[in-house]
Amino acid sequence: MIRRIPSSVLILSLILILSILPSCNFITEDNSHSILYEPVPDTSNMFQLANFTSKSIRKAVVSEEIFLENGKKRNKGIAAVPQDNDDFRLADLDEVYWNRESVQNSDFRGSSFRSAHAENADLSHSDFRFSDMRWSSFDSSDLSNCLFSRGTLFRIFVNDASLENSDFRGANMFGVRGHRTNFRNSDFTNALMKESEFTDADFTGSKMVHVKFIITVFAGAKLDSSDFSYSDFTGAGLEETSFVNSRLWNVDFRGAHLQDADFTGADIKDCNFFAVEFVNTNFTDAINIPPEIQELIVDNKITGVCSVGSNDD
Repeated sequence: MIRRIPSSVLILSLILILSILPSCNFITEDNSHSILYEPVPDTSNMFQLANFTSKSIRKAVVSEEIFLENGKKRNKGIAAVPQDNDDFRLADLDEVYWNRESVQNSDFRGSSFRSAHAENADLSHSDFRFSDMRWSSFDSSDLSNCLFSRGTLFRIFVNDASLENSDFRGANMFGVRGHRTNFRNSDFTNALMKESEFTDADFTGSKMVHVKFIITVFAGAKLDSSDFSYSDFTGAGLEETSFVNSRLWNVDFRGAHLQDADFTGADIKDCNFFAVEFVNTNFTDAINIPPEIQELIVDNKITGVCSVGSNDD
């Protein structure tokens, strides 16, 4: 004979099961726009570019003594024989030739690292805050898990390199060449990335709030599951670029090239698409679509030029 279990017992059992299940952060169809990001994009206390940062802040950041994990002090670095864990703070490293060198977990704060060659090198887990790295080449190198905040990365070369899990807040990245580069899960808040080239690069999972991407080329890049709120893509080359499940609140796309771009599942609240070129641009499941482009959508895609919107700065 089959005995019926009282409903009160079933409810109690369900409560017990739910209470011991671990919390999860998986993205589902219902909450894909609610758990990826902060409720409101944070633009408070943003790092400024180095040339807009006070000397006192720079001195405090560079002079702070940071010991190794074993508690020991770093050895003073020698440019001719660089080694892992070295201290190169305020060092003159202009035009060094470090191809295929390993200088992991090293301290380059405040250094002058201009016109250097460090291709196929390993500088991962290093600190480049307030370092001047302009015109240097790091092609095919490992610069993952690094601190570049308020650094000067003006016109550096990082093609085919890995810079994932890094901090670029307030960094000057004007004119960077990063074709096919891995920038996944990094923070670019308030960085300057104007007139750069990032074709086929991967920025998935990154925070890119209030960034200047003016006239930057991202053709074929992955910009998925990222936060681009308050950023400026004016005149940018975004052909075949993917913004799947990204948040793009108040983003300026004026004059951008969005041929074959993919906004599937993206949140495009209050974006400015004035004079944008669309060809088979995909808006499947996108939310907060501005009315001026909503009327252009046919079968979830747009082909044409948006003539409605604001051209005001």
